[in-house]
Amino acid sequence: MSYFLEWHNFIFALPLAVGLLLSVGVVFSGLGGSAEAPSSEAQGSPDAHSTGEDGGHETPPDAPAYGGPNPLGTVGSWFGLGKGASLALLLPILLSTWGLVGLLVNAALDAWLPPAVFFPIAAALGLLAAGLAGNGVASVVQGLMGQQGRNVRKQDLVGCGGRAAFRIDVHGGAANVRDKTGNIHRVLCKTLPGEPPLETGSELLVVDFDPQKGIYYVQAHPFPEEVPVRR
Repeated sequence: MSYFLEWHNFIFALPLAVGLLLSVGVVFSGLGGSAEAPSSEAQGSPDAHSTGEDGGHETPPDAPAYGGPNPLGTVGSWFGLGKGASLALLLPILLSTWGLVGLLVNAALDAWLPPAVFFPIAAALGLLAAGLAGNGVASVVQGLMGQQGRNVRKQDLVGCGGRAAFRIDVHGGAANVRDKTGNIHRVLCKTLPGEPPLETGSELLVVDFDPQKGIYYVQAHPFPEEVPVRR
């Protein structure tokens, strides 16, 4: 036990322990286990409203540019943040990967180098591994989400209501959105800049879609009683 209390190991052991505990919480909260796939009976696409000639949702000329250059966003994207995967899903993976890789590198170099030398190496490799793991998970989530709703064009969901499947903020999240034919789609989304986060189960309204990023922008539903209760 004293091995893990040494400063160069404790810095990795603590995030590993926290990441494992968060993972248990994710499992027991049923995160990702209540997704509803769209009905296979939907054969047509509902008519799109307020869409441009290219099929994308038109944004007024004076509307703010969502997702502009942001140094913090650039750093976060290295770890898979802002790519649709919920922070509640990514955080345990990032912490666990950082801690595990750091401890393994420390153990491998402990006999050859002093802590002041091998700790920066372990930290760098831990960050690299966490970034790869985060982006890998985000890619898998995007792939799974992209397989849903093939019978409805993505921009057709703009103007539809739904509920937050995970917590949604400016970095990302996911929602169950009911299209105009009544089918439910799990979509990747973010809140608009300046809008408060939406907790799991909150009623929401899809207000925009970014075709380049494949991300929807949502806000709290102004008339939550209009959102049907999910069966």
